[in-house]
Amino acid sequence: MRKIHLWISLLVGTGVWGAYFLHVAQAVRGDDLSGLIWWFLAALIAAVALEAGATSVVAWLFRKRARDLDDGPSLNAALKAGHVALMTLIGLLMVCAAALALGSRFGWSFDLSTARAQAIGANVLLALVVLTELIRAAFTLMLLPRR
Repeated sequence: MRKIHLWISLLVGTGVWGAYFLHVAQAVRGDDLSGLIWWFLAALIAAVALEAGATSVVAWLFRKRARDLDDGPSLNAALKAGHVALMTLIGLLMVCAAALALGSRFGWSFDLSTARAQAIGANVLLALVVLTELIRAAFTLMLLPRR
């Protein structure tokens, strides 16, 4: 069941957030970021609903074959994958901080006071979180023992 849930998380996350970020790219290119908050809320609700719904259906279908979570190898895989994801997030945040610091060193201004820059900045941070969650799910799947 854990593997199925991780696959659901990986597929739903890639599909929903991929579609959202494709729309963000189109909105940035078209210079119309006014409705992004609604797209974000719709993507968030869709991701939660699809993941919860799919996991619930799978849990109901396989309720007779359900087992207790194996605390040993499964927990170990989840902990290792969580650590990899956390280190990835920290690294990506450090790259963003370095870009801002480097820009200030050369006198470049990202002008984060405009609504456009704030929307882009918020979506960059969201992309880091989504990427980190996808990495966590993928690494957990890779590290789970084969049965």
